[in-house]
Amino acid sequence: MERLRGIVLRTVKYGDSSIIIDMLTDGRGRMSVITRRTSRPSADRSRIAPSHLMPLSLLEFDCNIHGQGRLPHPNTIICYHPYTTLQSHPMKATLALFIAEFLSYALKEETANHLLYDYLEQSFRWLDTAEHQFANFHLVLLMRLTRFIGIMPNTQKTDSAHYFDLMNSEYTTVQPPHSHFLQPDEASRLPYMLHMDYDNMHLYALSRHQRRRCLEIINEYYRLHLPGFRELQSIEILSEVFG
Repeated sequence: MERLRGIVLRTVKYGDSSIIIDMLTDGRGRMSVITRRTSRPSADRSRIAPSHLMPLSLLEFDCNIHGQGRLPHPNTIICYHPYTTLQSHPMKATLALFIAEFLSYALKEETANHLLYDYLEQSFRWLDTAEHQFANFHLVLLMRLTRFIGIMPNTQKTDSAHYFDLMNSEYTTVQPPHSHFLQPDEASRLPYMLHMDYDNMHLYALSRHQRRRCLEIINEYYRLHLPGFRELQSIEILSEVFG
């Protein structure tokens, strides 16, 4: 029997009475479990019925890990940190839906990575308690995520380097021979954007157009560097809400 913690990325109904929970775990990386799709309410906020699980829920459970081809059946699933606003506040819930879908594709082959897990958990706890000035949260989360999964952009540059090559992840003095690059005006702002964090991101006054453009660039960068990274269905909804 093994005790694990996990961040819910998505849930899928399986048959008439079961549900598959796809998550990122602290000790096993990306994995799925199968459990009964009960919906009994509980006065204990830590005990959430599987059918009521929301994206980015933080779970703790015990299970036996089987061989390949068999999904583990966890014992009692507990939400070890129930959120206060993350899944009920309209704007935060939109962020949670987008981030869960993004992570589903970005962390497809992810193995156990405690630093990554802790980073994501602390990020979601921060968002849960934030009262305002969190419109840039998803940009910071995804830009800083590149450090943990090994695709962080190389922002070292010389005075003569004006373009940023998204495909090769580096500054260049000449325009790249493909379409995946940033023009000098956007390329010059990249290092500053990578210095954003949750405490200072409110100092970066981005317009809706700028925020939308940043998201487009981040999405393109991930698609170039992660094989199989798919089109995000929730990106349009997020863009409508946050620009």
